[in-house]
Amino acid sequence: MLSFRSKIEKNDPQAIRQIAESTGFFDEQDVRINVDIAKNLLNQKDTSHKFLFADYMNHPVAYVCYGEIPDAKEGTYEIYWLSTLNEYRGLGIGHNLLNKLVSKLRKKGASKIYLKTESKELYAPTRRFYEKYGFKLQAVLPEYYDDNDSCCIYVLDLKAKDSWGFYPEQYGAAE
Repeated sequence: MLSFRSKIEKNDPQAIRQIAESTGFFDEQDVRINVDIAKNLLNQKDTSHKFLFADYMNHPVAYVCYGEIPDAKEGTYEIYWLSTLNEYRGLGIGHNLLNKLVSKLRKKGASKIYLKTESKELYAPTRRFYEKYGFKLQAVLPEYYDDNDSCCIYVLDLKAKDSWGFYPEQYGAAE
């Protein structure tokens, strides 16, 4: 049974390491940043980042790290990291995790969620995942990460509905 929680627990930094490493998308520095954020939250040294976890049989199998953008309009959030344990990818867990996050942020009055991802071919499935969910490409910063690796900035407008009155993320699973 899949469950969701936002309270970070003492074993989560190691679970985050395992999940992030399993994907093949993150280098060691990215993994370390994810783990350090979780450790800082556990030690109450960070109030700007938050996690939402998807647990299967009481074990974390996916997480999203996010936060309100401090220098943006109130109610504007950024997804910093979203990752699913490799053997659980393609099962709709990421889509369900985003649904929970969007619902949670809507209840708080959020208006937009931004995220950044790479332009490398390796990240094509990531970009498709977000686009299927309803995120729109807003900007590309050339050679942001490296030569031939630009930064793709996406936004999900939490106030926008389609012509039938549905929010884009209400459509089928994106994975």
